Amino acid sequence: MIKVSVFLTRRPDLSHEQFSTYWREKHAPLALSLAPFKTHVRRYIQQRPAEGVPDQLPLAPYDGIAEVWFDNLSDVLKLIGNELFNSVVAKDEENFLDKSRTAIFISEETAMV
Repeated sequence: MIKVSVFLTRRPDLSHEQFSTYWREKHAPLALSLAPFKTHVRRYIQQRPAEGVPDQLPLAPYDGIAEVWFDNLSDVLKLIGNELFNSVVAKDEENFLDKSRTAIFISEETAMV
């Protein structure tokens, strides 16, 4: 199983709440509606910063993290190379993301507990 973690930063003209609402209510349903996403993705999770975390902790400078699981690397490449995915989902990212600050980590998980 391959997991793609995408570290997201909102556009500077959006509040964190505007970013979160758009990501949850517009972008996610759009992605989930597409056949290529349904075909290749096994699990999709959105993570937002928890409330009340002390300021003195060395927190990562992101507004959210998307985690997407695939059966294998080939399926990752099929999705990100898909014309429909790129023309709809990747294009929609411009509505809420500062894509210049997006970071991607592709991993294989090892369960320890």
